[in-house]
Amino acid sequence: MIEKTAVTYSCVIVEDDDASRLILENYISRIDFLVLKASLQSGKEGFNFLINNPDVDILLLDINMPEMSGIELMKSIPNLPETILITTESGYAVEAFDLKALDYLVKPVQFERFAKSIHRAIDTIYFTKRQASQNEDLKEIYVKSNSKFYKLSYQDIYFIEALADYVLVYTENTRYIVYSTMKAIEEKLKGSTFIRVHRSYIVNMRKIQFIEGNTLIINAKHIPISKTYQDSLFQRLNFL
Repeated sequence: MIEKTAVTYSCVIVEDDDASRLILENYISRIDFLVLKASLQSGKEGFNFLINNPDVDILLLDINMPEMSGIELMKSIPNLPETILITTESGYAVEAFDLKALDYLVKPVQFERFAKSIHRAIDTIYFTKRQASQNEDLKEIYVKSNSKFYKLSYQDIYFIEALADYVLVYTENTRYIVYSTMKAIEEKLKGSTFIRVHRSYIVNMRKIQFIEGNTLIINAKHIPISKTYQDSLFQRLNFL
């Protein structure tokens, strides 16, 4: 049996065979911590969904499909989820692993083999996120304030506030006044745990204490969340 966990993982099925797709849906329903976001019937549907939903954790992908095969889909998506390939043949194994497929299941797929593959995917996701978090802690940035350059690690920065032609960079106990624009700061911090939540605020998601309505609290500061940035923020937060 698979152990229960408080964390949920999203998955998508892309499979043109109705019977195989129903079996996979049933297997997913038997695992409490898996959430099925979509069950799609073609590579083209899968491509369109994944392009618009980059936060999917696990992709269950058939190889042999008309119009767009599973291999073609994998080559077309820049940032794939952890991908488990499912097929009636074993001849694609080398190409699949060259494309960094996590696992390769041959039909008919048994539940025990499916569950083992899901555990492997979750282990990979966990360690990848853990490594990214550790790398984030090591990142540093220099800010010029009062004619001095101050070295700050990303984990020390709580949030950034716009102030006319300047920005205010807040740590736990210090505020640095920096001559810059929010756009420049946002670009500099792209791909990190920082996110724009308002035209006047960029926040470190790891410093958010709680969210109430359209306001988030960081270090006793009430920061508004504008409708423009609300969806992108909520997509990156891990809700139970």
